[in-house]
Amino acid sequence: MKRAQGGFNEGSDGLPLGELIQYWCTVAVCEERHFTRAARRLHMDQSAVSRHIQKLEAKLGIKLFVRSAGVELTDAGKAFLPYARKSLASASQGERLAQAIERGHPLEFEVAYSPIVDVHLIAQIRSLAEDAGSRVPMRFQSMAAEKLTKQLLEGASHAAIGILPVEDDLAKVCILREKLLVALPAKHRLAQHRVVQAIELANDPVIWVLGAQDSMVSKHFIDLFQRAGYMPRMTWEAQSVTEAFGLVREGFGVTFVKASELQLHPEGLVLRQFSEPHLVVETGFLYLPEIRWEFLAEFVSLVRQHLRCGEPGLPK
Repeated sequence: MKRAQGGFNEGSDGLPLGELIQYWCTVAVCEERHFTRAARRLHMDQSAVSRHIQKLEAKLGIKLFVRSAGVELTDAGKAFLPYARKSLASASQGERLAQAIERGHPLEFEVAYSPIVDVHLIAQIRSLAEDAGSRVPMRFQSMAAEKLTKQLLEGASHAAIGILPVEDDLAKVCILREKLLVALPAKHRLAQHRVVQAIELANDPVIWVLGAQDSMVSKHFIDLFQRAGYMPRMTWEAQSVTEAFGLVREGFGVTFVKASELQLHPEGLVLRQFSEPHLVVETGFLYLPEIRWEFLAEFVSLVRQHLRCGEPGLPK
């Protein structure tokens, strides 16, 4: 979009920007309430501004302005104006985004995250950006775990925080490794045990909170349990850890959560670790490897340097 002196550079056909220039003229006349002032603001001839608005009116089959002592919008013009402004704002946003990409960083860095990841990781990642004096604002968005990959592949998010494993199309950095725990009612037969063997839960109904049952993550955890000679008897699928804890408290079964959920101190429940050392959960920082933004490369380097996989405290 080529502009001269803050206005528009018209070509030989008089309409190089297509219908968009008609919107600019309409909005300028509305805001200035005067054709001459609008033309001056746009660095155009008044006749050109009038011509573009007339073409728009002819195309729409309506009158946008009442021309009398001043210039006033018609009712139809008042209805059209907000949408014209949105179109112009969208075009401007597109310009800024394209320019930001060309410079090597986005206007805003969006990180999607699964609601079952440790929120302390989100705080750490935000702090990393702030401490590094990031020139790009960071925004976080919570969404269902199974949507994270789609969000990244479609370009709706620039990075994500989710439970591993994920599809091979995504690059990943493990940022937390922690024990998988079982949450039991306080009066459960195994509540007094310091550790639990997975096979001891063979007869217990399971409230599943580790992703959709047909997801890659769920299949991964089922494989881990099968290595321990145990197949979870899933009877309920919860959307959050809080919901899962509530269902356990009400006697619907047991559930499996990450060691970081100890910080929730669920009333009426006990959390116990498994005796099998391979029953662990890994959380990863995810991104598309083909994205070549300088900002993304710098931030991945920060994540690798400061967020190494480790284990939080475990129940005693």
